[in-house]
Amino acid sequence: MVAADKGTATFSDFANAISEEYGFWLGDAFASGGSAGYDHKEMGITARGAWETRQAAFPRTSGRNIESTEITVIGVGDMSGDVFGNGMLMSRHLRLLAAFDHRHVFVDPESDAERSFAERLRLFRLPRSSWADYDRAVISPGGGVFERSAKSVPISPEMKRTFDIEADHLTPAELIRALLIAPGRSLVVRRDRNLRQGPRARPKPRSATAPTMRSVSTAARSGQKVIGEGATSR
Repeated sequence: MVAADKGTATFSDFANAISEEYGFWLGDAFASGGSAGYDHKEMGITARGAWETRQAAFPRTSGRNIESTEITVIGVGDMSGDVFGNGMLMSRHLRLLAAFDHRHVFVDPESDAERSFAERLRLFRLPRSSWADYDRAVISPGGGVFERSAKSVPISPEMKRTFDIEADHLTPAELIRALLIAPGRSLVVRRDRNLRQGPRARPKPRSATAPTMRSVSTAARSGQKVIGEGATSR
């Protein structure tokens, strides 16, 4: 059974055509997605499942109802994806303080839940969006969107306070690590094979470019309250 993900959904029709050509018993139901299957992004199948399990976890870990109480979140992904994008729209009470993918590091140290929800929704609906499209006017003071290819990122007083950082400057990889181990946040992880890779001309250590189980377990040991993972880690 093939489950097409973002960026590979066009292959579903090819897979189903081959399935029918060879007389496979599933016919055009061999691959989900495609022109006659599920639209994973529109339906938010994986994100909804992950969200339901996290809702059950919060009362046990913090005694809070995340349908009515604001929570702070560190994310791995961007709003164009079906899992992360849908997941970050499951509640208007999410304060997304930071997120990163293979292109950018997004930081909003004093995120406003309602304003940031509206902006995340806009990016979700914007075809092939990235954190670079995020309206800077919505980002709280001291935050920003930083290129993963940058040599150094200036650390504002607001970033220092929110993420317990002492340095004045960090490389993007160092900033990502600081975000992952920031105490008292919820960590939302989604799979993206591109997160494994930095610029080809300047290869980076795997631990600096991918949300591996090692980084997730480090975050858990250092004070993350709840970890939500929207797909298998590799």
